[in-house]
Amino acid sequence: MFFQCDLNHQIVFGNGTLEQLPQLMSNMGKNVFLATGRSAKQRGLLSHLMELLKDFQVLHFDQISPNPKAEEVHEAVNLLRQKAFEPDVVLAVGGGSVLDFAKAVAASYASGKSVEEVFGVNNVPSALPVVAVPTTHGTGSEVTKYSVITHENQKKSISDIKIVPKVALVDPVLTYSMPGEVAIDTTLDAFSHLSEAYFSALCNPIVEAFAEKGFSYLKPHMKNLGKIPMTEKVHDELTLASLFGGLAINSAGSGVVHAMGYPLTSEFELPHGRANAVLMPWVFKFNAEVKPEKYEKMGEMLGVTDLADYLCSINEQCGFMEQIKAVANQVDDNKLGKWAEQVVNNHRLMNSACRKPSLEQVIQLYKQALFLV
Repeated sequence: MFFQCDLNHQIVFGNGTLEQLPQLMSNMGKNVFLATGRSAKQRGLLSHLMELLKDFQVLHFDQISPNPKAEEVHEAVNLLRQKAFEPDVVLAVGGGSVLDFAKAVAASYASGKSVEEVFGVNNVPSALPVVAVPTTHGTGSEVTKYSVITHENQKKSISDIKIVPKVALVDPVLTYSMPGEVAIDTTLDAFSHLSEAYFSALCNPIVEAFAEKGFSYLKPHMKNLGKIPMTEKVHDELTLASLFGGLAINSAGSGVVHAMGYPLTSEFELPHGRANAVLMPWVFKFNAEVKPEKYEKMGEMLGVTDLADYLCSINEQCGFMEQIKAVANQVDDNKLGKWAEQVVNNHRLMNSACRKPSLEQVIQLYKQALFLV
C-alpha cells in the first residue's frame, strides 16, 4: 500500500475563534489583502474585521460573484498593482466563492502570471500565504489546494498545494446567519465531497477516516434538511462535516459528480451543491458497479437501505425537482454532447474517479438526472 496526504496547514476550530485572528496573523506581515463577499458590510462583519485588523494595513475587495470569474481575479490583482499595495498575506472571509477567489489572487499576484496561466495541476510557481475564514459550511475550501474559477462560461480549476491556506480559522458562529437555502445547498456540497472522496480511486485509510467522521456529523441532520430551520448546534456539526469533507477531497479529489455539475452551475447558475445533489444518485449507482462495497458501506453509515433512493428522496424533500425540470426544458442533445466532452476531458477529476465514464455514459447519466430516464 502507498498513499500520500499533504496536511501542511494550521486548523483553528471553535465558537468565537474569530477573535484570535490578529494573534494568528501576527507573524505574517502587516499588509493584508482582505477578500469578503458583498454581504459582509451589510451584516456588520466587515466593521468587526476592520476592528480586529486595526494594527494592520488593509486593502479590501468584495466584488466577487457567487461563481468567481477570471475577470474579477484580474481586477483584484490590477488594483493591488495600481495602488502599489504589496500584500504580505491574503485574508479570505466568506463562503467558498470568496475563498476560491482569494486563493486565485494569491497565486496570480505572487507568480506574476494571469489566472489563466495557473489553471491546471501544479502550475503555480509561487503564492502569497492565505488565511481562510469560512462563513458557510459546505465547500471545505479553507483546507484544500483547489480554486474553481469561471472562465469563458466554463469552470476552470487551480490545483496546487501552494494555495492551501496556511491557517484555516473555522468559527461556526459565522455560519449561524446563513440563509436557509444557502445552508441546504452548502450542506449537500459537503455531502458530495465526503462521498466522492470515499469513492475516489485515490482514497486511502486517512481519507476514509475523514469521510466516515464527516458522515457521522451529517447523518442526524439530513432527514430534516429543507424541513425545519437549523439550530446553532446543527450549524456547529455541519461546519465540522464540511471541514472533514475538505480534508478528504484535498487528498483524494472529487470526481464525476463535480465534473458533471460544473456545466449546470456555469450555464444555469444552479447552486453548486444543488447541481451535485441532483447528479449524485445516478453517478453513485454507476460507481456501485465497480465499488459495491463502498456503496453499501455508505448506506450503512447513513442508516439507509439504498443510497441512490435515499439521495433522490433528499432532493424531493428539498424541493429541487421543479427547478431541475425547468433546466431540463432548456437542454437538448447538442448541449448534452458538449457538456459530456467537457466532463471526459476534465483530467483532474477523471483521474480521481473510481469509474471513468465514456462520452455516451456521461450523456446517459445527464439524462437520468435531468429527465429521469
